[in-house]
Amino acid sequence: MLRKLAIAFVLLVFASIAVAQNGSASGEAPSKEGVIKFLEVTQARSRILQMFDGMARQARLGADQAFREKVPDATPEQIARVEQIAESLFKEFSPDEMIDALVPIYQKHFSKADLDAMLVFYASPAGQKVLKEMPAILAESMEVGGEMGRRKTAAINQKIEQQIAEMIREEQNRREK
Repeated sequence: MLRKLAIAFVLLVFASIAVAQNGSASGEAPSKEGVIKFLEVTQARSRILQMFDGMARQARLGADQAFREKVPDATPEQIARVEQIAESLFKEFSPDEMIDALVPIYQKHFSKADLDAMLVFYASPAGQKVLKEMPAILAESMEVGGEMGRRKTAAINQKIEQQIAEMIREEQNRREK
């Protein structure tokens, strides 16, 4: 589940701070300073921190649910410990490290002209609205995605268990003959 959350996180970070474009950029690549300026204008650091918080929240909920399924009579102390463990996993994530990792990706996919145009957009009223509304959109998306992930995982696990049970029955029938 944490791997799925990490993948969702990376996808949402890119969706939240840039206009998607296909293919590599043509023209001069933006400088590291230019990309960092763009990430500052788009408030990437606060978005990344919000993502980490959302991921930690979803991990805590998932761990809580999984633990309660395995230990239905769990004590409040046990639940608190599980939540603490899940939340601590995301303390190692650094927004600076993520920003440093994003710079070469932006340089690969956007030209200096692309980045300049995106800066104009994000300075516009529409761009500012996108930036203002994105945290709520991402928070709601994380909640919906987490719930979908839990439902899908439960359904997949049930199918696997059914298929394994069927295989066991088939093997038992084969041995009885």
